[in-house]
Amino acid sequence: MSSPRGFTIEEARERFIADLRPIDGENVPLHAALGRVLAEPILAGRMVPDTPRAAVDGWAVCAGDTLSASQETPVRLRIVGSALAGHPASDGLKPGETIRITTGGVVPHGADAAEYQEVCRVEEDCVVLSRRVAPGANVRQAGEDMSPGQELLSLGEIVRPESLGLLATLAQQTVRARRRLRVRFVSTGDEIYRAGEPLPPGGTYDSNSLQIAAHLQSLGAVVDLRGPVEDSAEAIARACRGEDFDFLITSGGVSVGPADRIGEVGRILGASVRFHWSRMRPGAPTMGLRLGDRPWLGLSGNPLSAQVGFDIFGRAAVARLMGTESSLIRTAARLTEEFRAKAPDAPRLLRASLALQEGAIEAKVHPYQSSGGVRAMAQTNGYVVLPEGVAVLPQGSSVEAFLIRTQS
Repeated sequence: MSSPRGFTIEEARERFIADLRPIDGENVPLHAALGRVLAEPILAGRMVPDTPRAAVDGWAVCAGDTLSASQETPVRLRIVGSALAGHPASDGLKPGETIRITTGGVVPHGADAAEYQEVCRVEEDCVVLSRRVAPGANVRQAGEDMSPGQELLSLGEIVRPESLGLLATLAQQTVRARRRLRVRFVSTGDEIYRAGEPLPPGGTYDSNSLQIAAHLQSLGAVVDLRGPVEDSAEAIARACRGEDFDFLITSGGVSVGPADRIGEVGRILGASVRFHWSRMRPGAPTMGLRLGDRPWLGLSGNPLSAQVGFDIFGRAAVARLMGTESSLIRTAARLTEEFRAKAPDAPRLLRASLALQEGAIEAKVHPYQSSGGVRAMAQTNGYVVLPEGVAVLPQGSSVEAFLIRTQS
């Protein structure tokens, strides 16, 4: 299922995620909900504040009693009690009276405003006000923050620390969130070794599994690492079998060499191919498949190609399965320095550092763009697109970019 020159990035990504549906939800205790994706919106179940509350420390007053107050003709109000936070006044106010009130204190019946204590003077059993207080001044009205039925957090929103504070205010003990996404990652290749194992000539240590697993974990997934698995279709198929995962990712074996087995493994397992080869550099051989209704992303074994393939296709699949927005944001950026290279025969994704500067995104392309370079991957947070047939990106030019957003 490949076109003569491969699908465009957009075509391949859409073919890969088009029919994916969000995974199930579960009830999660509030203390364990941080970072989880909401499976239903959160609605306010009550009014907050539930009654008018003071927004300052000072004196609760009836604004009408202060109409004539000025420096020349101050108004004296008799102190008749207090309304501290958590301790409402027992009685309301009558004309000419006031009570001490603290921030969060319930505004008593008969009062409709509060005045700062710093601008008042206490004389014996009275408070002296030298300025007029407007109705509603320094009072948080009932329902001002939220009212019953109001949507507070949206479906697909990620629970943040601030979200937990909001939910605690509502006395909510659980939230309905997507369960943790289960990802199986299978690294393949006779040349691949685990860290700590002796490395023979021609061997290489497996970095793809740990690197991409870390990205997946930062997105809230639980990752089952398998491998390295030898370059045999039967061995790879055994590592890929099972029902205990929602998303399968393999690394290696997607190109056209004699040891590239993923296509054969797909046939053994009865998988269908959604795309193979896309018009991008690096990562062109990336393969998208289905095992029943579960996505399978076949990445290149080359570390940079694998990372690009995951960022472009894997992040989109995770977002669709979790019912949230992708962590890869397509945007326009301004190039801080000129970039020159051989004109590519397909759009090339250049490792870059992207940052918000004065309301616009600026991009600095990393000087080392070799497909075998791994150091640059740790120093960038996105990509700048070098279009097909273009050799020069001038300084200050507007470029297409992809920003990797960290989960918050």
